[in-house]
Amino acid sequence: MKNIKLVSYTLGLSWILSACNNNIDSSVSIEKNVGYFVGSLNTNIDYICKDERRRMTDTGKFECSSFPIAFYMDNTKIGEISSIHTDGYVYPQDIITLEARVPVYTSENSISYLSID
Repeated sequence: MKNIKLVSYTLGLSWILSACNNNIDSSVSIEKNVGYFVGSLNTNIDYICKDERRRMTDTGKFECSSFPIAFYMDNTKIGEISSIHTDGYVYPQDIITLEARVPVYTSENSISYLSID
């Protein structure tokens, strides 16, 4: 009979302590959006995250906790992203937007125009 009480007491105490332990470890974590800009001029490209201008690493790595992320060369904005692909790579064609008609030279040596409507 004493063994049953001891086992019941031990199980009850361990259950209470495990319930208390679950509430202690409820920390808040901030997820960062990490990506890699694929290009040959990574050391010349900055990015702005939450109004803070940062320099990419030599490997093109950038990280930011919110979107959008804008990319700059000197004082010229070259584009921005509002999401990162699942592979983490960002290519120049992902960020550059055309605002006007741009001449495109075709293989027949003629000019056609690319426009974004």
